[in-house]
Amino acid sequence: MSRTSGRYKKLLFIGSGKIASAVACGLVSTKTIPSDYVTVYNRNSNKFSGFEKIGIKTSTDLREAALDAEIIFLAVKPNVVASVLEQLAKIEGIFDKATIVSFAAAVSIDYMEKVIGSPASIIRTMPSTPILIGEGVLAVSPNLNVSQRDFEFFCRLMSSIAHVTVIDEGLMNPIISVQGSSPAYVYLFVKAMLDAAEEQGIDNRTALPLILKTIKGSVSMIEKSGSDIDTLISNVTSPNGTTLAALNSFAADDFCGSVSRAMLACTKRADEISSEM
Repeated sequence: MSRTSGRYKKLLFIGSGKIASAVACGLVSTKTIPSDYVTVYNRNSNKFSGFEKIGIKTSTDLREAALDAEIIFLAVKPNVVASVLEQLAKIEGIFDKATIVSFAAAVSIDYMEKVIGSPASIIRTMPSTPILIGEGVLAVSPNLNVSQRDFEFFCRLMSSIAHVTVIDEGLMNPIISVQGSSPAYVYLFVKAMLDAAEEQGIDNRTALPLILKTIKGSVSMIEKSGSDIDTLISNVTSPNGTTLAALNSFAADDFCGSVSRAMLACTKRADEISSEM
């Protein structure tokens, strides 16, 4: 499969939702790629204003938008992936010159290959929503048709706006529980702390910045202290102290088991979605 070897590649985003906006606008705003190398397609032109403000091209004509695309991002819901690929397959030679990148959760490479029905370069990814503010992570897995040069280009491209981790595709459904769905776990934990603080007379306006700063500081300690998690927990915990009382309450409620069960439920649902495709 031939690919161009220039500094930039023409990008097409199919879909104009939050992930498409975060990635497309992030790549342009960080000057990773010029705005005129990026096109966003949607049948509804009302979705384009945010892209057009920073010079990104837009189109309501998929064939026209895909003609010179070298990387095509599927920023659509899982149940729409097949329809989009079938439309692309009607464009002669599209899979010879473009790499397909899927953001759709639980949609396997094998499924996409079967829908396309001919050799195609496909990269399956799992982004996290903090990519919206440039703090995301992206798990990526290529099929055998993706050349090393094209894959390295893609990883460099995305590394400008997210932490990129290459994983075996067999881990793509479980990784959703680790970094795809997990921001919601953090938000829920913060909400629970806010509710508990309010029960004790501390209003949200006072408690929220304290909770957020503590979480940020704790993350930094994990990243920078050189200590393992158990040691960090021990360092905060005094015999018969307040932290130990809280940790004992967590243990009595099987907090760690609850987290594990939630993550397994997440993966199970991803597997169900895959099997329903």
